[in-house]
Amino acid sequence: MMRPIFHLSFPVADVEAALDFYTGVLGGVVGRRHPDAADIQLFGAQITLQDAPADVLKPNPRTRHFGATIPWAAWEAVAARLDGFVEPPTVSYAGERREQGKLMVADPSGNLIEIKAYRDPAFVLGDIAV
Repeated sequence: MMRPIFHLSFPVADVEAALDFYTGVLGGVVGRRHPDAADIQLFGAQITLQDAPADVLKPNPRTRHFGATIPWAAWEAVAARLDGFVEPPTVSYAGERREQGKLMVADPSGNLIEIKAYRDPAFVLGDIAV
């Protein structure tokens, strides 16, 4: 039985540049590919990059972002290899059960991606983290 997979589709100004970013920088894997779109498996979700330069918001408001919550060690590894942060890696609530790390980057089209981790994911997210 297939587990549910979150899917997000959004416009990019240049599909090839977006593919390079999502695969080469964030570690995604290319799935289906069309001249005007590409599907990427990223952090357990499916994202579809739509070749729609006119629909890209510049600048993209901070409130319009997507992201992933990943294990702490994976978050530290991502934070160590990325640069050009919109928001640099920070740790909040250090030493508390709700301790979290987060960072934000932008893809070549300015789409914002927040990557976060929790020291105790079940405390913050409940059963969905188990």
